[in-house]
Amino acid sequence: MSNSVEVEIKPVKADAELMSAWLGEMEDVSISPKLLFDLQTLLRHYADFLVPNKDISVDYKYEGTPCASVDKDQIFIPLDMLKDGRVDETISAVIHELHHIKYSDKESLTCERIMPYFERILDTVEIEYYGKKMSIWKAVKSHGDINANNIIQRDLAHSYKDFIYQYFGDLFLLLNAIEDVRIDEMQPKNLLKYRFKQEKIAFEKFQDLYESGDLDKDSLFGSFIDALFHLKGYGNSKLIEDSNITKERIVGVDEPQQYYPPTFSAFSKVLQDHAGGLWKEFEKQESMDDSAISDFLVEDSIDQDDEEGKASYDEELGLSPKKASDCKQFDGDLAKSVRDVFGESEIQDLLKAMLGNEKEGEGQPTELLLNPQQWAEIQAFKALQHIPCHEVAHELPQGVNYDTLILDCYA
Repeated sequence: MSNSVEVEIKPVKADAELMSAWLGEMEDVSISPKLLFDLQTLLRHYADFLVPNKDISVDYKYEGTPCASVDKDQIFIPLDMLKDGRVDETISAVIHELHHIKYSDKESLTCERIMPYFERILDTVEIEYYGKKMSIWKAVKSHGDINANNIIQRDLAHSYKDFIYQYFGDLFLLLNAIEDVRIDEMQPKNLLKYRFKQEKIAFEKFQDLYESGDLDKDSLFGSFIDALFHLKGYGNSKLIEDSNITKERIVGVDEPQQYYPPTFSAFSKVLQDHAGGLWKEFEKQESMDDSAISDFLVEDSIDQDDEEGKASYDEELGLSPKKASDCKQFDGDLAKSVRDVFGESEIQDLLKAMLGNEKEGEGQPTELLLNPQQWAEIQAFKALQHIPCHEVAHELPQGVNYDTLILDCYA
């Protein structure tokens, strides 16, 4: 579902103020293969002591490498930041991903646990479907089975797969935001400086909108920003204040699924509204024309199951049936900003599943791959061995210190 673009990291000035504490003064340093090697070495060092019980791959992504994954203990150094020279932010992002590997559930397990909430919320939104009132869930279900494994593998064979990927990805995004709060609070104190710098930069992108009062806090993405500002100490969210969600409770859970019920209960109404708004957006983008045979089969199954197809109440989530036509208009610009800033790389294709529908191939998430020649230049530094030496001679009993560099051509 994604496009790939090969990039070469140019020698722009590096914003590496915090990294300089490790490598020495770096005020006027530019991006170079040596700096990129030093960065990779530092991040592998962090991986070794942050997650000592796992063999974690920390690498630059180039053609043919797999996607980063908590399931597979893989992390790729984000090239989108490095091409702008943002070294400290890059370090922060990788430290964050290392904590996901250390503390978070695997993506596949998270998706399995999201699935019941996905079904329940969609089952409360009413649409007109083949002339009958139905819930979104029953409508999409009439076109075939939907399961978490096919969603996480991105191989769902379904007429409404783009809508399913998009809405499911947004549920994942919400839970991932809560999980981010939890794992960020577990970072070692000596690494918090990287997190604080990146958070400040991320929140500044929404600060004007937030402080002006123009942020629609009743929409999913507006409430999302409002909640994160609150939990990160930048603002105040009535939704969070009125819920059972606090930073202390999030950090105090034994496993992530324990904060799922209060999170979905707190956000249930905005998630329901988002489902209806997203469905209306999907209808705009899609003709929804299946074959005549498919239409006949769907209509036939609906006729046989007329009453049971209607939208349902969900007492536990506090949701009454709501018409999609009464749901808020989908704010695509805000959605794109939030998904870009806070969406994890491994779910970007879910978060942007619907963007490619307007024109074939346009709007699909772009994957950056490092130029193979530059990648080889970076890895070449592995072949250099630095050996500090000390020898004592008869004429120099105090000894002589010198350095030896060995180029291992077989490394």
